Amino acid sequence: MKKHFKLLAFTILSALFIISCNDENNTPEAEAIGLEQQEEQIFSGEKTINEHLVNYKVVAKNEFIFTATVLIDHLTLEASVNYQDQSIDFDGKDAVLTLDQKETLLDLGKEISKYLFKGETTDQFSMAEYTLLRLLEYWAKSPTGYPHKKTRVTSQINEDQTLKNRDEGITCIRKNTFVTAEYDDDRGNIRESILVNGERCIGRCGSGCGSFFTVASAWTKDCLDHDRCGRVNGSSTNPFDSECGDEYREAADDYLFGVIRGCRG
Repeated sequence: MKKHFKLLAFTILSALFIISCNDENNTPEAEAIGLEQQEEQIFSGEKTINEHLVNYKVVAKNEFIFTATVLIDHLTLEASVNYQDQSIDFDGKDAVLTLDQKETLLDLGKEISKYLFKGETTDQFSMAEYTLLRLLEYWAKSPTGYPHKKTRVTSQINEDQTLKNRDEGITCIRKNTFVTAEYDDDRGNIRESILVNGERCIGRCGSGCGSFFTVASAWTKDCLDHDRCGRVNGSSTNPFDSECGDEYREAADDYLFGVIRGCRG
């Protein structure tokens, strides 16, 4: 009888726990982002934005490795982020995002950011949530016609923080200082002295100044190179120019690991 009572009590407590979790995810704020599961090691949901269906899921494999999957319409973007050795394994199945799809990823990131922070500090978030927000913003910045192939990105350790080469690994830059941006287009290799943060937050690893999650983003040399390339070749209205694919790839580790390296501008 006692065993039966204990089993019944455990069953009731388990049911109450499940109901409690479901209730937490059924708040208006959670429904606004289509939240399905939110725990320390997982963050997932499904939401239709701008008439695009988006599924998102980030799962922690262990303390350092997080796998992310974002499905938008019929396209799949995947990434495995290793914060221990600071590497990223991308697999986009050769997906090419339209401008509208990229703007949808940014809009999703904004909504998730509003839900997570609710106008408060951005100091409290899980690594799963951080990983998703960084990847959404990175994928949304891909150049026009850019195929998201299977590729591995490794971040170099750049202890002396020199600004000599393209793809320096992660090199921090400071706002309100002049840094030489380097990129290539149909004119050849270009070098220009640029004021960091001088125009629409140029040099920040993200989408302009007014984007979501700006506190937890980095200011780096590779992001400056990509920003300048996009603005010169795509004009101020199109930062996704097809000339800047290599600069985009070189900035991947900066997006994910720049903050960890202390590149806060």
